[in-house]
Amino acid sequence: MSLIVPGIAGFPMEVATKLRGTDLCIVESMVSGLIEPRRIRPCAGRSALDIRVSHVAMSFGHLFGVQHGAAVHATSAPIASWQIMVPLRGRLLGHADGAEIVAAPGSALVYAPQDHLNTYWSEGCVALVLSVSADRLDALARATLPGFALDGMPARSLMPLSGGSGRSFANALGVICQESVDADSAFNRGLTAGSLEETLLLSLLLAQQQNAPAAAARGACVSRQAYVGRALDYIDAHRADDVTLADLVRAAGVSARTLQYGFMEQFGVGPMTYLKESRMRCIRDALREAPPGSLSVGDAAAQWGFYNGSTFARLYRRMFGELPSETLCRRGVQRTIEKPTRNCGGRFTS
Repeated sequence: MSLIVPGIAGFPMEVATKLRGTDLCIVESMVSGLIEPRRIRPCAGRSALDIRVSHVAMSFGHLFGVQHGAAVHATSAPIASWQIMVPLRGRLLGHADGAEIVAAPGSALVYAPQDHLNTYWSEGCVALVLSVSADRLDALARATLPGFALDGMPARSLMPLSGGSGRSFANALGVICQESVDADSAFNRGLTAGSLEETLLLSLLLAQQQNAPAAAARGACVSRQAYVGRALDYIDAHRADDVTLADLVRAAGVSARTLQYGFMEQFGVGPMTYLKESRMRCIRDALREAPPGSLSVGDAAAQWGFYNGSTFARLYRRMFGELPSETLCRRGVQRTIEKPTRNCGGRFTS
């Protein structure tokens, strides 16, 4: 008996089983005919294929019970519907922005329209797969949750089912799984189908709304790391060149204001100040490592674009607590531990 989706014992909706066998091509054909094309391929493993698919048509889409026996990898072109995968046993693994999203019993893997399915099913995984019309869900969101935009949700996300609206979604899903395969049920007689389906979809919407702040924060963090990273890569490659803010904006692919906010959030300074400070660190490294008599302070400063000696010395002392000439005199002395940052050699270091 599933502890997360009530009322399910054994294979879900077993009496509505439409397919049983070992041929993945038949599964592809069946699912493609009902919703959208997908490709399913076996992964290396010890278990043999033991495919079972049950299916119930809903007013808003389709509900499947699915098992493959062996581990498989399912992929697709961009999908047109919402796909909610609820593992009852085993695990589902989806990939998003280079990271892995793992759904185990107690959570659901949610794919939004226009995403590509990219899901690994573990050996012995049994799951419910719900396909929901994008138009139907969008219309319900506009009618019941003004101001909440589904198109702002991430393409792929994890939906907890242990509490709140996620729990309500799991409860409604369990009732529908039981009622939809009972020929004498009020659901199949058309008396409760509309209300139960609306309860299921409203719970899904509310769960997505609850998940939106965390998902948005994760998405913003990933996005910020991406565009700031592009600017940092440009700085690493052109540190000694005449780099302007416009150059960094073009490299990052965002507006100057967005880039400014990203650098302030990550480093506490703007991109041009970061560039200046990174050049100062390169000068300090050069002064520390130069053999005796091989380098002057003026030459080191000029190499990195500082031509006014007094201004450079003032900035250097403000940043490192000593004059550049003092650093040159102490060359060869073990470096003190500094706050991790990018240096002229590349990524974060001490």
